[in-house]
Amino acid sequence: MKRLVTILFLGLALGGLAGTGVYLARTTPERAMLCCPKPEQAWLQHEFQLTDAQFARVQKLETQYQAECQERCRRVNSTNDLVRRQFTSHAASTPELERLLACAAQLRADCQLRMLEYCYAVSREMPPDQGQRYLNWVCDQVLTMPRDGTMMHAK
Repeated sequence: MKRLVTILFLGLALGGLAGTGVYLARTTPERAMLCCPKPEQAWLQHEFQLTDAQFARVQKLETQYQAECQERCRRVNSTNDLVRRQFTSHAASTPELERLLACAAQLRADCQLRMLEYCYAVSREMPPDQGQRYLNWVCDQVLTMPRDGTMMHAK
């Protein structure tokens, strides 16, 4: 009986070690990317096979986009605050509330358009086949964006 328990224990330990070894070996590139300052950019370079020069241009686009995106987000949040105040201070819809809602919708549409323009610019920095694959991936991300008002920030 003692021998059976020892064999089972050793078998389980060996199986666990083998599983851990396979996991570590198969996830080395992904785990290495997590150590980068911006793992999402490292993933993009790896996933879409960007050269260092292409990746540098994509990083420059990212920096420009993020600065503009932060300003757009600030404007969207500010308008949302105005909508919230207008909505809670009146018992019925007002022309001002309608105007603010239209403004908020236009800001969100502009934000999405600028994001897509950024994605097109990124795709142009890639080899054509990878650029198309990137655009397909982006399209899937945009179509599954949460509908709670949060925006996807392309990475």
